[in-house]
Amino acid sequence: MDVATVSGIVLLAALAAGGAYAGQFTAALINLHGVLIVLGGTAVAMLINSPAAYLRKAALEIRSILAPEDGMRPEKMIGPMVELAEQCRQRGLAALKDADPAAAGGFLARAAAAALEYNDYKFVKQVLEEEINQALDEKNEVANVYRTMGVMAPMFGLLGTLIGIIGVLKDLASPENVGPAMAMAITSAFYGIVFSNLVCVPVAGKIRARGIMETHTRSMIMEGILEIMKGSLPMVVERRLQSFCR
Repeated sequence: MDVATVSGIVLLAALAAGGAYAGQFTAALINLHGVLIVLGGTAVAMLINSPAAYLRKAALEIRSILAPEDGMRPEKMIGPMVELAEQCRQRGLAALKDADPAAAGGFLARAAAAALEYNDYKFVKQVLEEEINQALDEKNEVANVYRTMGVMAPMFGLLGTLIGIIGVLKDLASPENVGPAMAMAITSAFYGIVFSNLVCVPVAGKIRARGIMETHTRSMIMEGILEIMKGSLPMVVERRLQSFCR
């Protein structure tokens, strides 16, 4: 699992446990009505706002951000690319068919297949750049799902608070009920802020960071494949790829 994500979750759990031990988290924070307004309202708004395909991808992305990112780090791809360059130096471009199909989420194999199929430097570069740009655009759209949720959740929390305050104002004749009712109303805003800043915004940031790293790695692979097509020596390919890891 991703170390930073897991560390954040563990630290959050520790802070929550500390708050509970110190008596800061009481039964007054429990408000099912507020939870339903924040989560339900945000869910309805997202269903109206976003295409189903992006909502599905956003849900699946949660699993990927918990996974280790080593497989898509640029420095991890230098070895396989240099080895591929050495094989092509010995056997020609036909060695590209032996590219690892699992490397970089399959992008290395697709790039190698494009080089074999078209054998045209400019066209292969155009095809690979288009795939890289489309993948980045899709990643940004998935991240935008969580960014939008991060904006909407506090608004629905405020809506829950307003609904609660209206109920309080209707019952001003019973002063003993005003305090508990007001506390219950304000917890809706609390839920919205927590959901936005501890779930939506961090997830969107993680997806964006992953997208940038994956784009960097794919660009490095593309440059390596293009160098191989030009017949560059393996040490030249390695030096070219190392410039992506600074």
